Amino acid sequence: MYIYIMRHGETYWNKDGKIQGSSDIELTEFGVELAKLSADGFFRDGICFDRIYTSPLTRAIRTAELIAEKNLKSYKKVSNDAGKDGQTEADFRIDSRIREMCFGKYEGLKLKELRNHDENIVNCFAHPDLYIADETGETYDEVYARIDDFMERELLPLEQNPELKNVLVLCHGTVIRAFLSRINSIDLEGFWKIRQPNCSINKIELKNGTFTSVQENILYYESEELMHRGIL
Repeated sequence: MYIYIMRHGETYWNKDGKIQGSSDIELTEFGVELAKLSADGFFRDGICFDRIYTSPLTRAIRTAELIAEKNLKSYKKVSNDAGKDGQTEADFRIDSRIREMCFGKYEGLKLKELRNHDENIVNCFAHPDLYIADETGETYDEVYARIDDFMERELLPLEQNPELKNVLVLCHGTVIRAFLSRINSIDLEGFWKIRQPNCSINKIELKNGTFTSVQENILYYESEELMHRGIL
């Protein structure tokens, strides 16, 4: 089976160069357009999803909905956090384990304006092993822990269901880097060398209990500017 791990469309804070993290920021009109272009691209390539997982943040849910409208076989939503009977039969699932990393007090600020007076946040993206999260934020270990849990307890068992051929995981730049780091055995120092522009897509094969990266950074749009902004 194949798992497609995809980042949400452009948001207002992506456009403004602000650190976004757990803040719930909506898509720009262009972000919506990118999601629709991606849905069209999946359709052209004959990719139809049997199930979609999305982060609970608005930018991810909206992107996932736009994909689902065109590319999900049966569109029905339920939250994995709701604890309701029958949730295992839902084709559109909201899961808090794949929410974006929380950067706490730094969210809403522009990284380029912090570079000269806050070494800690610079380390967060340049030397993540030196980053120290305070009580307002989240550590890299905490992000890895929930991604590991999602991979082991949610994704791995999917291989036992013969009806699932293609699954979409719609989430965020940092958590996608955590996924790819685990799959490709990349250490923390190489974490931010992984590129993930808005609406980038990564095709992962799950076979015999092993995740293998097939293709990374698939884009169904052309925008040189967008590929280099909004990394957070």
